[in-house]
Amino acid sequence: MKKVGILLLIVVFSVAAFAQKSKFGHVDSNSIFSLMPEKDVATKTIEQYAMTLEKQLLALNEELETKYNDYMANEATYSPSIKQMKQEELVNLQQRIQTFQTKAQEDMQNKEVELLEPLYTKIQDAIKLVGQEQGLIYVFDVSTLLYFSSESVDVTPMVKTKLGIK
Repeated sequence: MKKVGILLLIVVFSVAAFAQKSKFGHVDSNSIFSLMPEKDVATKTIEQYAMTLEKQLLALNEELETKYNDYMANEATYSPSIKQMKQEELVNLQQRIQTFQTKAQEDMQNKEVELLEPLYTKIQDAIKLVGQEQGLIYVFDVSTLLYFSSESVDVTPMVKTKLGIK
């Protein structure tokens, strides 16, 4: 019985000692990301790319509208074989537009990953470095937290400093 009591005391003191040494931090990575100068360049590049894709889609839609209006205006004068050929042409153009829209969405996602992923990686690396320097066990992002104690270390300013952000 005495051994169990001593063992219990050792466990309690070990847990208490561990709890005193445990340090947790939190960071607002969204605010850091919004202040990064590289973000503006990446965002503008993405917007320009989106506008290019949108112009191409508008051109395809205008082509479809023109061909459809021509078909409707001249449908009565077409022979059955020409009529079928024109209908197939309209269907094919519509399918090309749908394929382009799908591909354009994929291209946009890939462009965003290509341009934004390095920024997120840069932030994560800075957070890891600050966490190690501060001897933190965990660093949580405030965007996913419902609550954090005043005992949690706000590493956001330190991460900004590491990244050269004011």
